[in-house]
Order: sequence, then C-alpha cells, then structure tokens
Amino acid sequence: MKTAFLSRALSILFLAMPLARAADVSDLVDRNWIDIASPNFRVVTDQPEDVARHMIVDLENLRYISNRVRGAQSLDGPPLTIVAMGRSSFATLELPRNMAGVFQLSRHGYAAIAKIEDYVTSAAASDMSRATILHEYHHFLLHYSPETTAYPRWYDEGMSEYWSSLVIQDGTAWFGHPVEGSHREDWLADQTGRINLDTRWLFNTTRLAYDDSTRSRAIDTARFYACAKYAIHYFNSSPELRRQLAHYLRLHNMGLSEDQAVRFAFKKSYEELNVEMRRYVERRLTARGFSTGKDGLDLPQVQVKVAKLDRAATYAVLADVVPRFAKRGTRAARELVATNLKLHPDDPKANIIAVGHGVVDDGATRLAALLERYPNDADLLATRAEGLRMAAFAMHDTGTSGWEAPLNEARDLARRAIKADPSNSMAYYVLGHAYKLAPDIGPVQEGIAALDTLVIYEPSPGSFRMLAHLYLRNKQLLEAVKSIRSAVAFDSAGKYPLDALLMENLELMADMASTATPDVNGLRYTTGAVYEGPVAGGKPAGKGKWLRADGSYYEGDFVQGLPSGHGKLVSERGVAYEGQFAAGMARGSGSIRFPAGGKMVSYEGGVEDAVPSGSGVLVTKDGRLEAAFVKGEAHGDGVFVPAHAAPIRGTWRHGAYQWPVADKLAFVGGIDGEGRRRGMGWCRADASPQIDLCRYKEDRKVALDTEND
Repeated sequence: MKTAFLSRALSILFLAMPLARAADVSDLVDRNWIDIASPNFRVVTDQPEDVARHMIVDLENLRYISNRVRGAQSLDGPPLTIVAMGRSSFATLELPRNMAGVFQLSRHGYAAIAKIEDYVTSAAASDMSRATILHEYHHFLLHYSPETTAYPRWYDEGMSEYWSSLVIQDGTAWFGHPVEGSHREDWLADQTGRINLDTRWLFNTTRLAYDDSTRSRAIDTARFYACAKYAIHYFNSSPELRRQLAHYLRLHNMGLSEDQAVRFAFKKSYEELNVEMRRYVERRLTARGFSTGKDGLDLPQVQVKVAKLDRAATYAVLADVVPRFAKRGTRAARELVATNLKLHPDDPKANIIAVGHGVVDDGATRLAALLERYPNDADLLATRAEGLRMAAFAMHDTGTSGWEAPLNEARDLARRAIKADPSNSMAYYVLGHAYKLAPDIGPVQEGIAALDTLVIYEPSPGSFRMLAHLYLRNKQLLEAVKSIRSAVAFDSAGKYPLDALLMENLELMADMASTATPDVNGLRYTTGAVYEGPVAGGKPAGKGKWLRADGSYYEGDFVQGLPSGHGKLVSERGVAYEGQFAAGMARGSGSIRFPAGGKMVSYEGGVEDAVPSGSGVLVTKDGRLEAAFVKGEAHGDGVFVPAHAAPIRGTWRHGAYQWPVADKLAFVGGIDGEGRRRGMGWCRADASPQIDLCRYKEDRKVALDTEND
C-alpha cells in the first residue's frame, strides 16, 4: 500500500557539516530573493544575481550537451523550479543537515532544492555547489523522460555525479575532472588503503540510509557515491565500454537480475571488474571532452529574465517547494505555509498547500467554496479528485460499501482537470489509480494512457502490473511484456516475486506468438530463446522445453503451440511454478516456490494468470496463511498461523487482515511473525465513519513515515 504523500526523492548528496542557524523564517524571507528564468529552468535563490546567472547558464549548457551527445531529453512541461539557498537558509528552514540537494518527482509535479555556498562563477572551474545543482538537474533529465526507465541506484547516482563535473575551457566541454571540495576520491580506498570499487556491493545496493547519523552509515554513503562516480567514469572511457553500459541498462529493464545483467553485458565477474576499474583509476583516469566550437556542440546563447521577488512572491515559492523536502510538520514548513495563506487568502494554490499540510481546520469546506468560484481551476479539480479517490480506496480496502460513487466522481473530476491543464500531474495520478482499483471504470485506452502517464510520477511495480493487464485486455501482448518487465525492474527490493513469474509467462506467450526458425532440435526464436521437442505445423506440440539464454524455462505439455496441460515454469530470478496451464498461461492449480532470501516461501492452491487465485496456502517467513485468494491477494475468510504465536482466524480484505477493535481503533493491515499488528493500513476510530491511513510496528501505532516496519 502506498501512502497519500508518496514522493520519489532520487538523490541526497551527502555533505556532513554543521549549519549555522539564521534568526527565523520571516528574516530569511525578507532577504533579497530573486527569480531568474530561462526557457527550461527557474532558479529562485537568495544568492547574488551574478551567481544565479551562472547557475542557469550551467544548467542550460548541461541540458544542451546531454541532448546532443546522449540523446537525453526531458518531456515537455513547465520549467524545472530549483530553490538554491545558502547554508544558513537551510538551517532556518529546518531542512536535513546532511542534505546538499534533492530532486523530487511526484504527484505534485517536480522541483529541486540545493544548498550552495561560494558558487564558482567561472565555466572553467568546478566546485561542490555547482556540481550539486547540476547533479540534481541530471536526475530530472534521466527520470522525466518519454521512456520510463528503471535506473539501478549506482547508475543513477554515478551518472549524475559524472555529468555534473562539467567544466568548459579551451573550447572544450570536459567531464570527469575531480570536483573541488567534493573529496569523492578520498573514499575510493578501503580500510587497508587499497582502491577497491567493490562492484558486487555497489551494483546490488538499492537503498542508502541518509537519515542514519552513525559513522559507519555515513562512511558507506560517502563510499557509495565515490564508487558510483568512478565506475561510470570507467565505463565512459571508451566507446566499447559505453556500449556495454547501455546494454547493461537494457538488460536491467528487461527484468534480468543484477548478477545476470552484469554477466551478460560486461562479460566479466565482479572480481574482474574490480581489477579493471582499479587499474583504470590508478593508471589512466581520463576526462571526456567535446568541442564547443561551431564545428562541435556550438553551445547556445542563453537568454535569461531576472526579477526581484517581493515578500509575498517569496513566500509563495518557498511554501510550495520547501515542505516537499522538509520533515513533515516542522515548525518552519508550517510557518511558510500558514503565512503564505495569509498573504494569498483567495489563491487556490495557497489554499491547496495549506490544506495538504494541515494548517487549516476547514480544509474540505474551504476547497469546495473555491471550486465554486473557480470551477475550471485544474489544481482545485485534481485536489478534490484526489480526496475522493483516497476516500474510495479507504472504503474499498476496509470492506465499506459504496466506494464506487466517490471513485467515479474522482475519475470525472480528473478528466476535467486534464482538459483544463494537460500537464497536471495530480490529475493523471488520480485517473491512473482509479484504473488500478477498478480496471473497468472507463475505456481501456483511457486506462492505458492514464497509467502510462502515472508511472512517470510513480513508477511502482503495481502501476506497471496493472498497465500490463490492461494491455492484455486490449490484445497488445508485446506492450504487456514491456510493462511487466518494468514492474520487475522497478522492484529493486524484490517485494513482488510473483511479477517475475508473470513476466516469464508473458515472455513465453510472446515467443509462441512469433515466427520461429526450425532447427534439428525444434525451433529458434528471434529473442534468442529455443524450443526443444516435437513440432507440428511449425509450432510446439506434445512434451517439450522452452529455454531462454538467461536460464529461465518452461518444460511440459504444448497444444497447438501453447503451454496447455501440466508444466513447470521457472524464472531466472528463482520463482518456479509447477502445475496446470491453459491457453498458454499458468492457470488451474499448482505450486509456487520462491527464492531463498525473500519473505515468501511457497504457495499451494488455485492459480490464474500466474498468481494465486482461489483456495490456497501461502507460507511466508512470518507464518502460514490458508485462505481464499483473488488476483494474488488473500480476500475472504482464512486462518493465519504466525511463526511464533497462536493461530489467528478472521477476514482478509485485498491482502490485509481485518483486526478486531483494540485501543478503540479498528485496523486493516498486516500481521507479523509474533501475531501483532504491523505495517501500513487503514484505521477507523470506534463508532466513527472516518477512515485514515495509519501504520503499526510491533503492535504499536507509529508515524506514517516510519521505515522498516
């Protein structure tokens, strides 16, 4: 389950240093803030104008070079807003002390924040402040693009580190020179003093603990950035290595495991890569240069507009951007939002921000009145739609009847918002989630378009999974394969192993629908897969085996070219199904085995389209659940035997348990191995109609943003 305020914070550059604290928010806002704009950027800053001008030229240069050299191009949309502040401003606004810069892409749109100090104003030099702002933009360039791509963490951060090292001198744009003040190079050595990029650790790191202030975690974070930067440095050092890196990224997005993607793309073991990279760093570290003359990149002349912001305008920008990156509920963020509302009492956006951050008590009434006054305001329409969508989800997930009405109203309002503003991210977020909950709520093509846009802002496995199902309904098998590949690729934590099984099943179906070349053992497919066994009419017939180069396979019965009868399907990622197949899909009854190391262990029972469906038994590390399953989730009466507690009987709703009322709260959510309430779910106070998101850990209600529950 996703929270209502899901965001996609893609980078926090680690920079541990004490911050001086300015007097208060009012004093900060009263400084000389300026707004400097170019065709593609908007920088709002408390720094001098000459600094801001250099910032925006640097950003436009990186955008132009990336587009020309690598074909990296962002989608059309409003200019990227970056709030760039000095160190003391960060302290006043209570932003995390270890944060140097963050880019966020979410249902609220996109923005970035950067801490800068003594920004270098020469294109021929580089410093940490300049690299920070370019690093954040590079994340935007990677992620706000026509093709939603899953970037491994090391690749994402390493590319942003490498391309943010831009310096322009002697008619050449250079990448790869050390950034003054970053000290990345200091962290390349291990405890013995030997340079070791440790590619196995680097490539398989999916999460960094930025908020953990322990020395060991701080060292791990610093090492990660250093290793990621110089790994990308190595792969940019020759055309062949660049081709290998591009191939690796393609394989990653085809759903291959990290180990397999590395093996196929680089044709080296992790240990061999370590040796090669160490030699490169020690002996032949090479910057990459591109001519900027008329016969080269021919950098554009950037036209900028500079405006001084008054107090009200400064509050409007800071209230919109800063709370996205501050810890929810901080004094400074609430003060920004509240003061902005006082200065703009009739402005829809100021009211939406205030309601979203809980600084007013009459949120629903306030927004309803504004919608009466401004019936075609896209932000108001989308915000109202999101409120209704959340209510519908809460009702649906807790078994409350009548959820269809608010969901339908949310869909209609989202449609109106998109008509008023085709770039409104919140509206697409609502419409996409409406189709996730109720795939038949509207035309399948609208659902595909909505989800295809939603995944730009929320590239979650569940969104890609539903998109794949809609493509299947629309008889677009190859598009469904691409979408389920993305579901697997974006599941960096491996929480949804069933997606890997469905992916293999759809890969099998796609091969069976394609033209194959006969050979002595059976058939060969253009994807590289082979079929070994009897053939009739150019198609598999009888008992045979379909095998992919990565080691995944299906072995069993084929009827008219499709798996039908009994068979075994094994994913390269280790998920295996053995049981009945019908018309090519895992369907009927069978057993699923999950790879070691994950939460799931096994499943026995009914299956439809490669996921549990019907009566079955799911075994996880937390215990054993015997229940009815719908689309892979327990739904209906069942019994759960925790690993370390007595059996629990009751009702499951869409994968969550309906807990009896305790502490005057009814909770619909998870059960841990001790038989206690756990995880994100829904809470309803005793005798109250209000349903709210809540989170439990070890049977105790905790903050929504608590991690590791």
